Amino acid sequence: MDSDEKALLQRKIAREKAARKAAEQLLEEKSRELFDAQKLLQQHANQLKLRIDQSSAVIALQAHLESAVLRTSQKLLDQNLSSPIFADLVNNFTYRHVIPGCMLDIYETDERLLSGQFISGHFDYDPRDIMQGKRIGKRWIQRDDHFAYTLISGHRQFGVLACVIKVDGLLLSTVKKQIQILADMVCAAINRQLTLNNAIHDRERAEASEKSTRDFLAMINHELRSPLNGLLGGAELLDGTELDNEQQKLLDTINYSGELLRSVINDLLDYSKMNANMLQLINAPFSIAKLKEKLFGIFYIRASEQRIDFDIEIHPATPSYFFGDEDRIKQIFVNLIGNAIKFTETGHVKVQIRWQAPSLIFAVEDTGKGIKQEDIDKLFKPFSQVDNSSNREYEGTGLGLAICDKLAKQMQGSIKVKSEPDVGSTFTVAIQIPEHQETVEDKTQINVGSRRLSHLNVLVVEDLKTNQMIFNLMMGKLGIQPVVANNGEEALEVCDEDQFDLIFMDNRMPVMDGITATKILRSKGYDAPIVALTAGTTRTERDACFDAGVDDILSKPYQLTELKNIIEKWAL
Repeated sequence: MDSDEKALLQRKIAREKAARKAAEQLLEEKSRELFDAQKLLQQHANQLKLRIDQSSAVIALQAHLESAVLRTSQKLLDQNLSSPIFADLVNNFTYRHVIPGCMLDIYETDERLLSGQFISGHFDYDPRDIMQGKRIGKRWIQRDDHFAYTLISGHRQFGVLACVIKVDGLLLSTVKKQIQILADMVCAAINRQLTLNNAIHDRERAEASEKSTRDFLAMINHELRSPLNGLLGGAELLDGTELDNEQQKLLDTINYSGELLRSVINDLLDYSKMNANMLQLINAPFSIAKLKEKLFGIFYIRASEQRIDFDIEIHPATPSYFFGDEDRIKQIFVNLIGNAIKFTETGHVKVQIRWQAPSLIFAVEDTGKGIKQEDIDKLFKPFSQVDNSSNREYEGTGLGLAICDKLAKQMQGSIKVKSEPDVGSTFTVAIQIPEHQETVEDKTQINVGSRRLSHLNVLVVEDLKTNQMIFNLMMGKLGIQPVVANNGEEALEVCDEDQFDLIFMDNRMPVMDGITATKILRSKGYDAPIVALTAGTTRTERDACFDAGVDDILSKPYQLTELKNIIEKWAL
């Protein structure tokens, strides 16, 4: 091999060595790049795995907290606030190592609201210490890994929901959000409970007030009507004796004044009962002719004294008997007729009664001073009169027409007024009451010497001496000498020793009232008829009598006719 070939071969070997070295170097570089790429991929894989783990933890934690909040919300909505509910709340909210401790602390700010500390897990700090010195109204308070969220209603802070939270970042935000939701739910539940407690308290106060009003009206009713019973009863007994003309005039004046006093008392008590929603109608058959006689007897003397004509006309087509509350209907008549006579100096006062099914219609017409059109609305306002000045000519409470209007409306009726100054007025009342087909027995005629009652053994239980005297005198006219007891306790003692044909029992008495005495008598098997003597006019009071075992009621003030009818009904 010549030198040229040998040089060519060496150059070729050198090139191959250089190429192999370059290839090895390139391979080394690529290997290094691949290693770096694998390392970077591993880092990304680790980061992705971490994110997946964190997301799973967040999802799991979110699911746990939402489940705890949902369970708590259902209990807060379905049940009254109680210690077990709050204890379950903190137990359900703790979560492994993430929320190792939870506490609900409700301060004692309201005696009607549950208070106390409800704890699950371990706390390094008392939440109240965390709150110490912090600005009132700030919601989130933190010390280390202890987070407290204040419970605020309006401007009042009444508690705190605190948790120990061992994570940060996204997990911490998730936990705090659920704590806030839970705390707001607790606030809403507490506010709802406070509202309910206030409503219950207000209702109890209203019921207590209503009961006080009812008791007060019953007491006033008794205290006013009982002496009125003595006044009118005494006047009725005097009317049956021999009197000269002067004495008869005085007696007529007493009767007239007593009836007007009864009317005023009725107005005051009825207005109070209307405001307390206690006024109830007591319906029974009554004679329209007898009602006319009663009204005429009340007002003819006063009309005669004022020298005005007074008349009551009943249209021929009007039924003889109706079924309604005669006393309330008479009350409307008395107020309207009384006003008409009071405001009429000359001329007449006429009452016309007619039937236009289904309404009984009556008109009270006078030739008095009349009323201006703009003043008519004042008539039916309580304690209001057309002339309210201190020097007005006519006195009065201003309740009569207001009560008449309410009574008419309660009977599905109305009152209309037509008036002209210096000419007169006409008040027309229409009330819906049914006619009564059967004849109402007339028991007004009393044979005071009737001997068929003299054999009866009657007990009257009454604490007022005046009413005892009136009752004895009335019974004497019927030939009966009653036994008298001063209270329910005495009545029980007397009934243990004797059997009576009929007992008259006053409701309100010292020592023992009539209701209690009646209950005791009935519990002992005492079966004699018992009639309550009561000044009460409400259905509640009447129902209390019948619930105690009373057979009937005689209302004060009563007349001899009513007393005799009761005796004949129950003792013969």
